[in-house]
Formats: sequence, C-alpha cells, structure tokens
Amino acid sequence: MKRLKTKGKFMFYKGKCRRVPSPLEKGTRLIRYCLKLLAAAKEVVGNWDQGDLAAAVRNLDATLKQIETKIGEKRHQIIVLIIEHRQGRNVYVCESEYVAIAQLYSFVGEYWKEMPEDFGKIPTSRDAAIKAYFEGKCGEESFEMLTLPVLPTRTL
Repeated sequence: MKRLKTKGKFMFYKGKCRRVPSPLEKGTRLIRYCLKLLAAAKEVVGNWDQGDLAAAVRNLDATLKQIETKIGEKRHQIIVLIIEHRQGRNVYVCESEYVAIAQLYSFVGEYWKEMPEDFGKIPTSRDAAIKAYFEGKCGEESFEMLTLPVLPTRTL
C-alpha cells in the first residue's frame, strides 16, 4: 500500500473505503505489549510455588523496560479541541496546545461580531479574547481541550 500524507499530517492509505485506519486497527502493537507482559507475569506466578522467582522476575523487569523504551521513545500527544455552540459541535485534532489555542482564537474571531457592542474590538491577546467570548456567551457556548497520547505505529 502506498501512503498518502495530508496537510494535517494524518496518514491515509489507498483502499476501497478511503478512510483513516482506526486506532484499533493500528493498536495491535499495544495488544502485543500486553500479551508480553501477561506472559511474563504468568511466569512469575507460576514460579511462585517453586520458590524460583529470580529468573522470572528478571524476565518481567526486562519485558517492562523493553516496552517502556518502545513506547517512550516515540510518545506523542494530540490535543482534541471540542467547541460546543448553538449550531452544534466543532471538533479539531491539533498537534499541540499552541495550535489548539490558535484554532480556538480563530473560532472566537470569526464569531466575535455576535458579541454585544460594549465588548468592542476583539482583544489581541488570545487568552483574553477566548475568556471574554465564552464568558459573554453565559454558558450557551463552551469549549474543552482533551490531551490524548499517541503511541508509535511500528511493531516490536
């Protein structure tokens, strides 16, 4: 399969459906990590009665370190920005909090004209504009930023 890269830095694959692979399809490596941990833990429990835990515990420790290294070296986060408004909900996936705040400021700027006249011109400070906009809407509109981890896509 040939990878196609979009402006938003998401990977798409050519196929019948032309959709982004779901996290479950890409998450098989996480299942493999869990299975490795389970096997190492079972080895420790199995050797418990025999009193020969040293090798099993060393194996469990090595497995943990291997998985932490694999996950830790490419750990990324994405910010999911959800804006609730009268017409519905806007959802943005952003690479950083800075990008999410810029997107939120852009949204506020686009709809600032709906604010009462005493609010005046939109503040140049992003935080001040965002705070004023959502406080001015008196709970009719709101936003939420969720930080989600993204695990590497390569396998063990």
